[in-house]
Amino acid sequence: MDLDLVVEMIDENGYLGLFLWLCCGVFIPIPNEVILMTVGFASSQGALTPVPAFLVTYLGIAAAFTLSYLLGRLIGRRLLSLIYRKKRLAKSVKSAIRLMDKYHMFSLSLSCFVPGARYFVPLLYGISRLSFRKFAIFAYSGAFVWVLIIFVLGYLFGDKMELIMKYSNEMWLWVAVLAAASLIIIVKVKKKKWKSSASEVE
Repeated sequence: MDLDLVVEMIDENGYLGLFLWLCCGVFIPIPNEVILMTVGFASSQGALTPVPAFLVTYLGIAAAFTLSYLLGRLIGRRLLSLIYRKKRLAKSVKSAIRLMDKYHMFSLSLSCFVPGARYFVPLLYGISRLSFRKFAIFAYSGAFVWVLIIFVLGYLFGDKMELIMKYSNEMWLWVAVLAAASLIIIVKVKKKKWKSSASEVE
C-alpha cells in the first residue's frame, strides 16, 4: 500500500477516516497487515503521531471484530448460507472451524494471526451465542497483541515491507504459537491464584 495514500486519506478524513476504514476491514480486499504496517511506517516518518495512530488502528480492528460478532448474532445463519456459496470464502470458514475445534475460545485470539479465518471466527462465535464478555476478553486481547506487533514492525521496518510480507506466513505461525503459549500460561497462573484465594476464604 502506498504511504502517500494513507497520509492523504487521513489528511482528508482525519483519524476517524482511518478508524472507519479499518472497521470496515471485513469488506475491504486489502490485507490488514499491509494497512497496519503502512500506518506504522507513516508514524515513523512523522506523517502521523505514533500513539494516536496506534490507538486508532487498534480500536478500528477491535470494532471490525465486534461487527463480525454482532453480524453472527443477528443474521449469522443466513449470512453463512450465502458465504458457503463462494468456494474461497467457504474454505476460510472451514479453516476457522478447525481453529475453533482445536483451540476453543483461544481461537478468538489466535485468529488475528490467520488472515483467512480472522473475521469468520468472531462471526461463528456470534452464531453460537457466546457471551459478549467472553468474546471481548479473548478477541480484544488477541487483537491488541497482533496490532502492536504489526504496528511496531511497520514502524521499524516499513521500508522493507515487501520482504516481510514475502515471509509473512512463517512469521505469523511462530507469532501465533508464542501468543497461544503466553495466553495458556496466563490463564493457568490466574486459575491457580483463584484456587488459592478460594481455599484461603474457606
